[in-house]
This record gives sequence, C-alpha cells and structure tokens, in this order.
Amino acid sequence: MCNLLKKERGARLPETSKLWVSHSSFVEGELGVFARCDYAKGDIMFQVIGPVLKDPTKYSFMAGIDMHIEPEREDGVSDFGHYLNHSCDPNVIVRPVHQTGSEPRIDVIARDDIKVGDELAFDYATLEYDVTVANYPCKCGARQCRGTIHGYKDLPSDAREQYELEGLIPDHLRKLDLQN
Repeated sequence: MCNLLKKERGARLPETSKLWVSHSSFVEGELGVFARCDYAKGDIMFQVIGPVLKDPTKYSFMAGIDMHIEPEREDGVSDFGHYLNHSCDPNVIVRPVHQTGSEPRIDVIARDDIKVGDELAFDYATLEYDVTVANYPCKCGARQCRGTIHGYKDLPSDAREQYELEGLIPDHLRKLDLQN
C-alpha cells in the first residue's frame, strides 16, 4: 500500500498521485519525476500515453519504427513522461506495449526497488535509436556514466550486452540496427 506524503514543495499534480514533479535532483534547471511511495522491482509505475506521431519531438517516446508517443494527456497537459530524465544507470525501464484495437503506450516499470523520494530516470538508449539531444553532456552522476547522452545506435557494447541480458531492448531498436 502506498502511503502518500502530505505536500511536497514544487508538487505539480494532485496529492492523490503516487508520483510528483519537482526540480530534478541531478539535472540542474530541469524538472524530474519523484516517487511518493515505495515500489518493488517490476511494478508498473505509470504509463505514457498521448498522440502518436510519425516523427520524434524533444519529449516523445519511440514506440516503434516511425512511431513516437508524445507524453500528453487528452486535455493537452504534459504527463509524467514529459519530465522523465536520462540516467546511464536507470532505476526504471520503459517498455512499448502494442495491443490490437488500442493505441500504443509505454509502460514505465521499476527496474529496482524504488523508495519514497527517489527520482525516476531511464536510459534514453533503451527506447530511442537516435536522440535529439545526441552528444549532449550527461549529468546523471552514475558511477558508470558514459559522459554523453545518445541513442541505441551509439550505445557501447558492454551496456548493450547488459541491457540484452535484462531484456530491456525493444524489437524496433534491433530492427533499426539491422537496417543501418
């Protein structure tokens, strides 16, 4: 059971949410998504849904070849996915879900146990083949930080191997890799 915190400074969503958006703990000048309760490894924390676009935007999530989900609610307000930052040692994974008869979505799943107050972050290279912020300095602070943010096509082989072992690489990235 999730015991929600009272009110965090900078919270941007109702107190009933199990997550909140506030100033990132590691990316200066940016916002991030934080846990209001504990999550166990494997828990689905939230889903990224929104308009499906052919071309990527700064905040979209690649859900397939030429398929990108803009993290936006029906009322036009950005959802949690908009504020999810990059880490070279992510605590969440993102998994595209395609079901017949419904729009694709991205499940955001706890990669490790997550505690109240932890900032959520995923490795952009586990979802995006190439990123619009390519070669942008990484500020994640992880022990194994690669120093720059890039997509799957530029992911070092040791990171690829680890992510393959964990089953984190979606089919669309493998297909694009074979095409290029």
